[in-house]
Amino acid sequence: METDDLVYRKLQKHLDRMPVGFPESKTGKDIKILKGLFTPEEAEVALELSMLPEPASKIYPRLKERFSSVEELETRLGSMIKKGLIMGKKKRVKGKSIKYYNNAQFAIGIYEMQLNRMNPELAGNIVNYMREDYPAEFLKKKNLPQVYTIPIEKSIKAENSVSTYDDIREIIGKADGPIALLNCVCKQSHDLIGDSCKTTKLRETCIVLRGLAKQSIAAGLGREISRDEFFNLMETFEKEGLVVQPQNSMKPLLVCFCCGCCCGVLNVVKQFPKPTELFKSNYYASVDSELCVGCSTCTTRCQMGAISLVDEKAVVDLDRCIGCGLCTSTCKTGAVVLNRRSEAVTPLKNNDALYQKILINKIGVLSTIKTLIKYKMGIKV
Repeated sequence: METDDLVYRKLQKHLDRMPVGFPESKTGKDIKILKGLFTPEEAEVALELSMLPEPASKIYPRLKERFSSVEELETRLGSMIKKGLIMGKKKRVKGKSIKYYNNAQFAIGIYEMQLNRMNPELAGNIVNYMREDYPAEFLKKKNLPQVYTIPIEKSIKAENSVSTYDDIREIIGKADGPIALLNCVCKQSHDLIGDSCKTTKLRETCIVLRGLAKQSIAAGLGREISRDEFFNLMETFEKEGLVVQPQNSMKPLLVCFCCGCCCGVLNVVKQFPKPTELFKSNYYASVDSELCVGCSTCTTRCQMGAISLVDEKAVVDLDRCIGCGLCTSTCKTGAVVLNRRSEAVTPLKNNDALYQKILINKIGVLSTIKTLIKYKMGIKV
């Protein structure tokens, strides 16, 4: 076995090749995180997995010196799935159910799968890494965001039409299968390091759908809720001042209700001078100064620091506004309203399309095609 540091450095570089990578930290937090997650042997196994799913029979030749059989390898891969280190799913192939395995991205991926598994040291390293080192990868201008903001229901006037992908009721209504409610891993991380959420005391603020909901319920990470329960929760989340963020897909697997103090996306984006350059939303807020009474409710509700009072009137900084609608729903005079952007963005049709597009933006069309050809040939990618 190679020295631990070398194995973990190789794993960092291997995971950095994923559509959304895992960049090297200037302070060594990347290696500390990997050591807190993977044993050295697990790191060596992960080094032989691809970013795309493969059956154990294709992975085994790369690890035959370490495992005596495919079955032994599958046992180890199964334990890594349970620890939230890699991905695994079953596929029907020629009438048979076969398990496929692949590496997970750090986020959205490994980090989220550490729900209820972290200790304060790991949580601290992750929170600091997300603030200091991850933005360069997660929020490049050319990157396609993994999530986007949609307006809360109460912020849209009845006479305004809303695209289905900007309507949370439509998103949930069209989702087949169960709905699972989970604790927020970001809030949990901040609780562990003594920096608890300043926005809400709620912790169950993440929704997962479809197959991911089934997996979460089976693993005991989430509890199943009905659609009516979800719609009731929406009211609570709106009152608490949480931003609605589904996955950037027509068929999202997750919908998070986020705050600006803990969320791994919003907390990082708000550090930049122009968050709207790095984020996707189809709406922006504006203020009718004649109706505004300067109550400052909207300034405290805004999770991005996009609204301030100037001469006792609310003013929106359009470089910071992400169109969540939290400011409009509590404006008693109707001075703050949401407007649809002239150039609306449309989510990708599904998650596969989303991450393929992210990879193309990262390495180019030709390199992406080469990656897919290698995968079809059974070569690790």
